[in-house]
Amino acid sequence: MRQPNQARRDELVARTLDYLADHGLAEFTLRGLAAEIGTSARMLVHYFGTREQLLDLAFAEHRARAVTAIKAAAGDQAAARVAWDTMADPANRGHYVVLFHLLAAGLTDGPFTTVARQAVTDWVDEVTTLLADRDEPKVDATVLVSGLKGILLDLMVTGDRDRCVAAAHRLIGLMT
Repeated sequence: MRQPNQARRDELVARTLDYLADHGLAEFTLRGLAAEIGTSARMLVHYFGTREQLLDLAFAEHRARAVTAIKAAAGDQAAARVAWDTMADPANRGHYVVLFHLLAAGLTDGPFTTVARQAVTDWVDEVTTLLADRDEPKVDATVLVSGLKGILLDLMVTGDRDRCVAAAHRLIGLMT
């Protein structure tokens, strides 16, 4: 059997993330994805084996992108505001839609429990490193990360940008 092309696999993983941002996780099928991106479910099986294996790779890529973004920020207030502005940028909405779908799927014991847990701990661990000089860096990182995610979810649901941006900046000011 011919080995799948790595560049094509990477492209399909990226397109899977785009698809999840538009359609969510609950109704995700290989056939639905294939129809949307112009391939076949059979080709997706060739490249990834199963739906779960494709989703595992997509979520691993999603986590890697999030960690890269966190590492790009320093531990000061200005960098935290830049990180928030990136999170709240409508151009990045799809990335966070995927994150929130993943976190919701992780609420029940199932195939996404572990990867959802990793999505949370990856963020907290990276921010803990940035706040290492504090008395309780992991607690402070949890407050900051979970607080900003909560405010972002509020923004995405309500669209009340002014209130949510002010709340995020207040949290950042309290925590940095």
